[in-house]
Amino acid sequence: MNRPLTQEEFYFEETLRSHVDELIRMEGILLQIAKQIGLSEERVPLFIVAVTEALSNAILHGNRQDPQKQVRIRFRYVSSSIRPGGKLLVEVRDEGTGFDPSSLPDPTEEDNLLRESGRGIFLMRNLADGIEFKEGGRCVELRFDL
Repeated sequence: MNRPLTQEEFYFEETLRSHVDELIRMEGILLQIAKQIGLSEERVPLFIVAVTEALSNAILHGNRQDPQKQVRIRFRYVSSSIRPGGKLLVEVRDEGTGFDPSSLPDPTEEDNLLRESGRGIFLMRNLADGIEFKEGGRCVELRFDL
């Protein structure tokens, strides 16, 4: 990413090791992408948290930090004929066994409020403009309207 990209030509892909250190490395890349694609200043932190949660889930839960497995992340701009601005799609894919997102407990229920985990998908659902699970839960696609 040597030059600023227009939304029409924006595409970026990265492969990560299944290690939590990759989350730190990706934070700077996410900030750069947010600026290049033109996310508003107030939406940048929401974007970073949502994508970091997707990556964290892929590394920790999908691949279980298995050094033999990788996480792939892809960013692409899709223009819209319905509304100006289009959308940024962020796809995070792991090599795990997958999961059923509908089987997860609701982190806002009283019994789950003090649990140490279980909020990642809740955060993604509330911070992105859309979320879709694919490939039996091995892939999550986040949508950010621009």
